[in-house]
Amino acid sequence: MPGSLNLPFNALTNSQTGELLDVASIAKAFETAGLDFSKPVIASCGSGVTAAALAFGLHLVGKDDVAIYDGAWTE
Repeated sequence: MPGSLNLPFNALTNSQTGELLDVASIAKAFETAGLDFSKPVIASCGSGVTAAALAFGLHLVGKDDVAIYDGAWTE
């Protein structure tokens, strides 16, 4: 998709414990992926499930203009 970025949902978790990272680390993961926080976000994935994890991570860092394309690639 033009303008899309790739950030696997597990980039927001500790690889050994599976726990969410702290808010600063979550924000850094989105920044490193190239997210422009001044623009709205539409999260997408294969079925909408992991997109929800990304939307939750964005919520934790204070970004609430986030939508989930729940039809995802299965549509």
